[in-house]
Amino acid sequence: VPKEWYQGVLYGAERGLDFTRYEFYWTPETQYNLHKRIIIPFTWRNEIIGYSARAIYNDVKPKYHSSYEPNYVFNVDHQHPDSKFVIVVEGPFDAMAIDGVAVLSNECSEIQADIIDSLGREVIVVPDSDRAGSKLIDQAVEYGWTVSFPDWLSKYKDVSEASLELGKLYTLKTILEA
Repeated sequence: VPKEWYQGVLYGAERGLDFTRYEFYWTPETQYNLHKRIIIPFTWRNEIIGYSARAIYNDVKPKYHSSYEPNYVFNVDHQHPDSKFVIVVEGPFDAMAIDGVAVLSNECSEIQADIIDSLGREVIVVPDSDRAGSKLIDQAVEYGWTVSFPDWLSKYKDVSEASLELGKLYTLKTILEA
């Protein structure tokens, strides 16, 4: 087993990834340092249409190498049709941590908003705690969505970090309460 593959599995475990619910890939391909990344497939109607590859080492730059169509909304395929809410976050690790969807940026395009609205449920946005997250807040208000500011935003930078430390269920509970 290649060292990088093993490190990718360890990285995923450290990030609290659910290897039974989500697929991840690794490749020995050295272009874009892909062999030093964990690859998250992006699907639409259960077909892979792109990916985001996250560096597993701090010295690999850029942190993400991605290939996907503009206006893609991550994790729509994993949304349950009978859910009351859809939680919108910035990144794929955040979305996987709580089974939400990610706009893959701190901004949401109108096309992405239409895709999210097409799910037909209440939309709750949880921005990252950095300054850039304010763009997503403004857009959420414009789209008529709810924005949640859980108490842990002052301590954790995003949903993924909070979920790893506090647990998925508690993180979801605090999002809904806030």
